[in-house]
Amino acid sequence: SGSSDPYCVVKVDNEVVARTATVWKSLNPFWGEEYTLRLSHGFRSLTVYVLDEDTIGQDDVIGKVSLSRQQISAEPRGEWGARRGAEGGRQGPSPRLGAPTPSPSAGVDSWLSLAPVDPDKEVQGEIHLELRVPEQGHPRVLRCHLIEAR
Repeated sequence: SGSSDPYCVVKVDNEVVARTATVWKSLNPFWGEEYTLRLSHGFRSLTVYVLDEDTIGQDDVIGKVSLSRQQISAEPRGEWGARRGAEGGRQGPSPRLGAPTPSPSAGVDSWLSLAPVDPDKEVQGEIHLELRVPEQGHPRVLRCHLIEAR
């Protein structure tokens, strides 16, 4: 069909910690939902799954974005998305050409390409995420802002 009914599920390691509302009949959903996640000391990764809600049968997984604890806690906001070309994302100019801009907190604020959940299927689309770690180094609290997808 020409549209989806997308929503997101956020998992820390393998535990569901948040779910957005479903945006009906949209290929460019806007969620604008923000969550404060309490993270265990040894958490390994955060994954955002984008799904298509189906009234009959099981919901379809559209794609996912996975970030490791190291990526979340070490990256200055806004730079991670431009450097991730090796993982199939869009190659952008290096953000390191000028003087580095100090970031008040670690985290991510960028459009990230969705990866397939099933390796045999292709996926297109990006999700705009903002993740903020208030304390640098050891993220115990994470502000997760699921903004939109395209």
